[in-house]
Amino acid sequence: MDSAEQAALSHKPESGTSVKYYNARRLNEFGADGRLQDGSKEMNLVQNRHFDQLAVNTSLSSVLLPPDVRDSDSEVLNAIKWSEHLDPLYVNNYEMDPSLSWQYFGSSTGFLRRYPAIKWPPDENSARSGQELHDFRTSSWYIDAATSPKDVVILLDSSGSMTGERREIAKSVVNAILDTLGNNDFVNVYRFSDDTEELVPCFKDMLVQANMENVREFKNYLDSTRAENIANFSSALIKGFEILQKYNRSGLGCQCNQAIMLITDGPPYDYHDIFKQYNLPHTPVRVFTYLIGRDASNAEEMRNIACSNKGYYVRVSSTSEARENVLNYISVMARPMVMYQNDHPITWTPVYAGGKANNLQSNVGENLDGQLMTSVSTPVFDRRNYSVRTANLLGVVGTDVPIQQIQKLVQPYKLGVNGYSFIINNNGHILYHPDLRPLFQETLKPNYNSVDLTEVELVDTDGGPRENNTLLLDLRHDMIDQKEGETELSVKIHYDDMKRVTTRRYKYFYNAIEGTPFSLGLAIPEGYGMYEVLGEQEIKHSHVNVTEYFKGNNWKVHPDWVYCEYNSMSEHRFKSPEEQVWSQYEEMDKDSYFCDKSLMQSLVFDALVTEGLERLSTLKEDK
Repeated sequence: MDSAEQAALSHKPESGTSVKYYNARRLNEFGADGRLQDGSKEMNLVQNRHFDQLAVNTSLSSVLLPPDVRDSDSEVLNAIKWSEHLDPLYVNNYEMDPSLSWQYFGSSTGFLRRYPAIKWPPDENSARSGQELHDFRTSSWYIDAATSPKDVVILLDSSGSMTGERREIAKSVVNAILDTLGNNDFVNVYRFSDDTEELVPCFKDMLVQANMENVREFKNYLDSTRAENIANFSSALIKGFEILQKYNRSGLGCQCNQAIMLITDGPPYDYHDIFKQYNLPHTPVRVFTYLIGRDASNAEEMRNIACSNKGYYVRVSSTSEARENVLNYISVMARPMVMYQNDHPITWTPVYAGGKANNLQSNVGENLDGQLMTSVSTPVFDRRNYSVRTANLLGVVGTDVPIQQIQKLVQPYKLGVNGYSFIINNNGHILYHPDLRPLFQETLKPNYNSVDLTEVELVDTDGGPRENNTLLLDLRHDMIDQKEGETELSVKIHYDDMKRVTTRRYKYFYNAIEGTPFSLGLAIPEGYGMYEVLGEQEIKHSHVNVTEYFKGNNWKVHPDWVYCEYNSMSEHRFKSPEEQVWSQYEEMDKDSYFCDKSLMQSLVFDALVTEGLERLSTLKEDK
C-alpha cells in the first residue's frame, strides 16, 4: 500500500461534515476595504524561481477544480478531505530532493491537488488571456497511469434518426473518447447506417496509433458524417469484433485491453446472439454504450449490452455532459489493475511543453514559455478489504521532470567533441535529441511531441550504400524493444547555423533505461573515444589555496556543462557561468549538494596549470 492509499484509508469525513480546504480560485481575495472576501482564504505566497517564478507556498498544497467539478458533491468533498494528508508527504519529498518539480494528485472525482500551493489563475497574464483549467483526466499522465494500453473501436450511428442535436451530442462523445487516447493506444472510428464503413477512408481495415496526427484526422472527418437510412447494428458489431480479433491474433495493436464504444440513440434489442458468438463467455472485449438524446426508451437494451460485456452504460442528453460521462469508462478499464496487480505500474509521458501551467491546460499550438518536460505518474487504488472485493480507482499521483534534468545525467564532456546523447520512448519518439526543434517561428509545432528518431537521424544515401536506412530502422526497433547493442551509420550533419552540411560516420551505443519506457543512445564520431586525457587536482582546502586560481575575469568555463548544483542555490540567479562555478566552489563544504567530482577536479587542475603559464608569460613580458 502506498502513501496516497494510506491517506485515503486514514480519514473519511462523516456525512454532512464541513470540509475546509485551500481552493486555488479563492486564495487572497480582498475587497476594496482590504478585508478578506467571504469564502476566500488567506495564504502566504512567495515568488519562487524553482517553480516557474510563480508565487507559491511550499508548506501546503492547494486544490484546483475545473469549472464542471463542484465541491458540493459528497464524493468530491470526501476525496478532498482525505487527500489533505498528502501534504506532509509532499513537503518531505521536496525537502529530501529540492530538485523536485510540481507534485500532484489527480482525483478520479475531478479535482487536482497540487504542491506547492498556488493561486489560480497563476499570474496576471493568465487572468487577462482567460486561460482556464482543462480536465486533467484527459491528460497523458492521468490516462496512461489509470488504464493499460488498449485497442478501441468506436461505432458511430449515422442513421436517419441521428440528426440535429443528437448528431452534435454524438460528435461530442466521439471527440471526448478520442481525447482520452494516447500513443500507446490503437483506434478506428466506424460510421454505420445500412452499411458500416471507416470514418477516415485511408484507415480502411486497420487500427491506427492514437497519436496527435491521427486523432486530428478523425476529428476533421467527423463533420462529414451524414444521417441517412436505417442503422444495421449487426453489421457494425460484427465489423468491430472482427477487426479486434484480427489484431489480437496477429500480434498487432497494443496486445493488451480491447473495447468497443457504441454511440447511438438506441438499438431495437440487445443482439445477444452476436455477443455470444464473438465475446462470451470470456468477454475479451469490453463494450461501452452511450445512449444519445433525451429519449430513454432503449435504455434497457443499452444497459444489457454494456453489463453483459463488462462495460459501462450511460445516457448523454446534452453536449455539455459528454466529457464527464465518457470519463466513466476509465475507472472500468482500470479494474484489472486494481484487482490483479499488487505493484503500481509507473508511467512516463511523452515529451510536452511545460511552463506556468504544466498539466493544467493544453499547450499545443501555443508559445513555449517554459521548457520541455515529461511526467511520471502511478495510479492510486482503493484496496480496502471488503468481504466482496471492489475495484476502485481513487486517482493518480505524479510529478513533472524537466528534460534538462535528464540530459544532465549524461555529461557531454564524457562523450567528446561532436558526440551526443539522445533518448527515445517505446514508440520511437524523441524525448530529447540535439536536432529536436519544437518551435516554428516561436510557436510550438503541432507534432512536436511525436517526432520519430528517423526524422532527426538523417542517413547518408547520396552516392553511398542504401543499407544505412535499414541499419537506422534496426537501431530504432532495438531501442523500442529496449535491447542493448551498437551499430555504425553515416549520417548528415549540419553546422554553422544550418548553413552547411557534411557527412560523418558515427558509432551508436544504446541500452534500456530500467523502469522506464525509454532507451538511451550515445553517438560517437568514428575514430573518437579511443583515448582519454586524465588530469585532476585533488581538492584539499587545507593544502591548496584553490581560490587564487578563480580570481579576476580572465578565465572561462563551458556554459553548458554542469559542474555542481547545490540545493541552497536553487533560488539564485548568476550573471555568468563563471560566477556560478565560483559560488559552487565556495559551497563545497556543505552537505547538501550534487557535484561531478571528476569534472571539478579537472577544472581545478586546468586552472592550476594555466595559472603557471600565465605567470610565465607575464615574466617574459617584463623582461
